[in-house]
Amino acid sequence: MGLIAWALCAVQSPEALAQARRPKIPYEYENFKDTNWVQLFDGKSLSGWLPLELGGSGPVEFEAEFKTDKQTNTVPAILIHRGDMLSGMAWTNGPPRMNYEIEWEAMRVDGNDFFAAMGFAVNDSYASFIPSGWGGSVAGISCVDNRDASENETSSYLPLEDKVWHKFKLRVTEKKVEAWANEKKIIDLRTEDKELSLRSGSPAEIKRYGIVCTVYRSTGAIKDIRMRKIKIDEEK
Repeated sequence: MGLIAWALCAVQSPEALAQARRPKIPYEYENFKDTNWVQLFDGKSLSGWLPLELGGSGPVEFEAEFKTDKQTNTVPAILIHRGDMLSGMAWTNGPPRMNYEIEWEAMRVDGNDFFAAMGFAVNDSYASFIPSGWGGSVAGISCVDNRDASENETSSYLPLEDKVWHKFKLRVTEKKVEAWANEKKIIDLRTEDKELSLRSGSPAEIKRYGIVCTVYRSTGAIKDIRMRKIKIDEEK
C-alpha cells in the first residue's frame, strides 16, 4: 500500500467531492444519551450508512443471511466489497466527536489488506485506525505527527485470519486514543502535543461525517457496530 496507490485513492467523483466539501454535521445523534450503547447497524438494512463513491470503489450491501465456509450460523451483515482501491461507507447521523468509544466486529472475506478501518474524529481533528493493513500485517493510527500507521509509535504487527470474526474497539478521550483488537489493547497513544491527521488519499467524507469505515483491495463484512459516549474518568 504505497504512496502512489494512496494518491490514486484521492481521485473521487465530482459528486463525492461536493458532498465532502459540505460543512461537518453540526448535531449529535439524539440517541447518544448518558453512556448507553447505541447500535449503528440495525441488522435489517443500511439505515444510517451512506455508501461512498471513491473512484473505482466496490458496492456496499446488506446481506440478511451471511456466512463463510468457516461459519456454521448465518448472521445479518454489511458487506463492503472490494474495489480498485478504497471502498467504504459513512455514518450520517452525527456521532460524538470527543469522549466516546466505538466497537465493531468484522472479517476479511477476501483480499490481503485492511478490511475494517475506521476513520474517526478527535474534536476538530481526524485520523484512521487501520487494523491489518500493509499487506495484512500492520495495525496503527494514521496519521500521528504526519507519519502513517506503518511509521509512528502506534504501529504493531497484527496479522488476522481471514473469514473469521474479529472484534475491534476504539476509545477517544481528551488525552488519549486507545484501540483494542480481539480484547487485547494494541494502541495507547497520549495525544497531548501530538498532531492527528488523515493520510493523503483518505476519504474526505471523514471530516464531514466523523465516522467512516473503509476497506482497501479487500472485501470486509461487518456484523455489529455500536457506539457510546463515556465519562472522562471512566475506566472501562
